[in-house]
Amino acid sequence: MVSPSQIAPLGTDPYVFQPGYYDLFRAVRGEGALPNPRFFADRAPQGGSALEIGPGTGRVTLAVAERVASVVCLERSATMRAVLLAKLAERPHLLDRVTVLESAAPTFRLGRRFDFVYLAGVLEHVPPRDRGTLFATLVEHLADDGEVAMDMVLAEAVPDWPERVVDRAAVGECRYEMSSTARRVDEEQAHLRFVYRTYHGDALVATEVVERAHYLHRPDAVLSDLAKAGLNAIAGTALAPAPDRDDDPGTLVARR
Repeated sequence: MVSPSQIAPLGTDPYVFQPGYYDLFRAVRGEGALPNPRFFADRAPQGGSALEIGPGTGRVTLAVAERVASVVCLERSATMRAVLLAKLAERPHLLDRVTVLESAAPTFRLGRRFDFVYLAGVLEHVPPRDRGTLFATLVEHLADDGEVAMDMVLAEAVPDWPERVVDRAAVGECRYEMSSTARRVDEEQAHLRFVYRTYHGDALVATEVVERAHYLHRPDAVLSDLAKAGLNAIAGTALAPAPDRDDDPGTLVARR
């Protein structure tokens, strides 16, 4: 019997429960699910090299790997890495293109440069105080004519709402729901609480809880830190922020 309540202890893998739900709920959302794999894959140079920070379960990784000769992925979560490796096992033609390493931003040293460096759905996990360090590290790993791409650069209000169901999916006789609660901490941070509930018929058989910080990165501040790192923004919706649009991914592309 599944324990009716499981909570990820603070300081452990914040994604210990989430990877399976992650892809399930995004499949229900369809083409509108963020981050958008096509945005990053379309920027990736055909036959080039790529570095991905925080690939998660690999939704974006797989799309980019279809275009480039190689992609190195840095992922801190063991459970996310396991799901990504399982997906690669089902795609033999990509096995020699994708390298998955245990590492995390904002500092890392790989001793090589890449044509394309990207962060898909990652900035919310980076404290704004670490953003400058992160961008400087990315530049150290970027080829002279390479590009950096990211999303979640948004002029949005700090999330603050009571618990509400935001995702639902059904598989066989089971129904899965994810609810979230957001509590404002300050102008750049909210505390998020996610509750994953599994129902078999009408019976609640499992409840899993994850709590973590959510950081906001405003366009002006991001552009300033990019410039300090020697990068110039050339494209993306973040250059023309739309705070009244719920579907704005806050994309940004920069070059040396």
